Amino acid sequence: MLDAFERGFERGLRLLAYAGGLVLAGLVLLVIYEITMRYFFGRPLRGGYEITELAMSVIVACGLPYTAIKRGHVTVDILSGLFDRPAFRGLNFVIHALGAGLLALLCWKSVEYAVRSHAQGDVSNMMQIPKSPFQFAVAISAGLFAVVLLLEALRVIYPKQTIKKAST
Repeated sequence: MLDAFERGFERGLRLLAYAGGLVLAGLVLLVIYEITMRYFFGRPLRGGYEITELAMSVIVACGLPYTAIKRGHVTVDILSGLFDRPAFRGLNFVIHALGAGLLALLCWKSVEYAVRSHAQGDVSNMMQIPKSPFQFAVAISAGLFAVVLLLEALRVIYPKQTIKKAST
């Protein structure tokens, strides 16, 4: 059951990462356009910096959960030599569970902030682009990352071999 959910969840996160890649490709084209217009025609793109800032938040929000589920983040393993295997598994569970809780809290607070921002009509300075959709993207990303860490914590408790033996 957990395995099937993880596979589907990973597929969804991969599609989200691809969407972030498309935003990145669009950002590359925007930068090329902006440089061309600025240096060859003396007509810089008004608000190009704002668009870049907002696009970067989407790129990070789209890629962060997928990187986490693929274990692509840098980890430092300095404590593993200090503990025996069961104690290290327990520590691993606590770290992933705490991380999931902190990211769930970040998600919740980010949603509150985005709702407040939407209600106040918070927009960017130059282009007047509403900020709340980008804030919601960050909140959703934090929530998805929390789910990834929760799955990692569950994987510590229920290793794949145990799940396969229990289902046969």
